[in-house]
Amino acid sequence: MSRPNGLVVSIDGTAGTGKSSVGRAVAEKIGYGFLSTGGLYRALAYKVFANKVDPTDTQAVLQTAQAISFTFERQPDATLKMFVDGEFLGGKLHLDEVAQTASKVSTNAAARAVLTEKMREVGKDGGIIMEGRDIGTIVFPDAEVKIYLDATAQERANRRVRQLLSKGFEADYAQILASIQERDLRDSTRAASPLKPAEDAIKIDTSSMTMPQVVHAVLKEINKYAS
Repeated sequence: MSRPNGLVVSIDGTAGTGKSSVGRAVAEKIGYGFLSTGGLYRALAYKVFANKVDPTDTQAVLQTAQAISFTFERQPDATLKMFVDGEFLGGKLHLDEVAQTASKVSTNAAARAVLTEKMREVGKDGGIIMEGRDIGTIVFPDAEVKIYLDATAQERANRRVRQLLSKGFEADYAQILASIQERDLRDSTRAASPLKPAEDAIKIDTSSMTMPQVVHAVLKEINKYAS
């Protein structure tokens, strides 16, 4: 398949494997745009929360998703800055209430289908690295390069602990590990777009790898396709 702006590269995988950091770094190196698709779900959750929509009301959440307009501006670091109905939401997307709402609306199959179409519209011309949990399986099953990142739950918990401690926050390893294992179970068993590697995805276990090593491994796969 030939796209006017280049390839579509999907990066899926479990939480805490560095998908965003790796995707952004790779995109910057090859001159592509980078989109973390979780932002679209948080945007939907924000709209649901701000408009006092019941997140369990399937039809109301669907209508909210259908009404949202997304526009994007590529930044110097390759990130696609997202505007929701013309507004940059920034930190509003990371409010606790929005996070709680996001976990509910993301299970809405009809709303997911609407957001999937909006993601396809962003990436259809290629020249993009898209990160999420169902990019290679649902959003872009025809992506030219599909990457699936994973690591043991224990290693991902350790990474999160180190990250929090480096920022001066307290970190409870057991609590973080339990949260990651719960997230893995929820993501992999949900009815709508469960987390799993595409059959033709390149699986990379990052448990004992540094981020530069993972970036190198992903670039190697992209170069294989390009050559």
